[in-house]
Amino acid sequence: MELKGISFFRHVAENLYMVEGDGKALFPFCHSYLYDGDEFIAFDPQCGKGRLKLAMKNLEKSISDIDFIYNSHFHLDHTAMNAFLKRKSNAEIMIHEADRIALDDLDVYVKRYGMTDNKLEPEWRELLKNLGFKAGIVDRTFKDGEILPGGFQVIHTPGHAPGHCCFYKSEILISGDIDLTTPWVGNLSSSVADYLNTIDKLKKFEIKLVLPGHRQIVSEKIPERLESFRQRFINRETKILNALPSEPITLDDFTKQLFQSYSESQRKQPEHTQAQFALHFGIISTLNYLKHLETLGKVQNIVQNGQEYWVRLP
Repeated sequence: MELKGISFFRHVAENLYMVEGDGKALFPFCHSYLYDGDEFIAFDPQCGKGRLKLAMKNLEKSISDIDFIYNSHFHLDHTAMNAFLKRKSNAEIMIHEADRIALDDLDVYVKRYGMTDNKLEPEWRELLKNLGFKAGIVDRTFKDGEILPGGFQVIHTPGHAPGHCCFYKSEILISGDIDLTTPWVGNLSSSVADYLNTIDKLKKFEIKLVLPGHRQIVSEKIPERLESFRQRFINRETKILNALPSEPITLDDFTKQLFQSYSESQRKQPEHTQAQFALHFGIISTLNYLKHLETLGKVQNIVQNGQEYWVRLP
């Protein structure tokens, strides 16, 4: 089902519709999903105001008809429209308890992104303001295994964010930022170890359709795609380990060297093209991989003359 001449809206399963995110669903947008059943539910409604309104109109609904908003995690490109939708409806906004703190406290939100640089922090706060972010409007939290209105089971899937969750029903997975392409761990609150455990957890579910917040819907060979997704972590980690010198190097210098080692096509991938924040996210992503390698006993963090360095162990 789609509006005449409007290709970004379609029916994907019983009572479930996809609104493709504006700007090819790249930051600050994502794909949104609408469930039109006994309750009207909006999953990560950050597809863009115009697109959301047209999709609702096609379903003979208006924004005021939204009963629940389920956020997969706290990130801006999934939650920025929460405040706007709250003003226009009586929707109950829900998120996992581990991510509520970020949506309730702007300072925590900024710190989770690691925006402590004197130049980046005010730019980030200005971006939040311009996109409509407002703290303190979450109504309640959910937890792993809980069955939400609409019959969706919460699967707590940390790694990308501490409170990242997927929503599962009838072998369909609304997967947030687990898009089975390129994993992203560019926040201080991201965790490679948690993400790897999350992939193992998802492998235990019978999944026939993955509906991600970015990229393409996945409907074939999902167990294989999950394993391939896991292997991307291993490959990235191996690349970082092999590139890390046996002599101490700062995180900033190592990240710059690592970025230069990517091919031109790799540099054009979304995780490397976040405008003025690209290097920042790259540094934090590298740090998270190094932290995981440190737990595996393969690298070491050392301090010399008050400066932190990383070094590959023999």
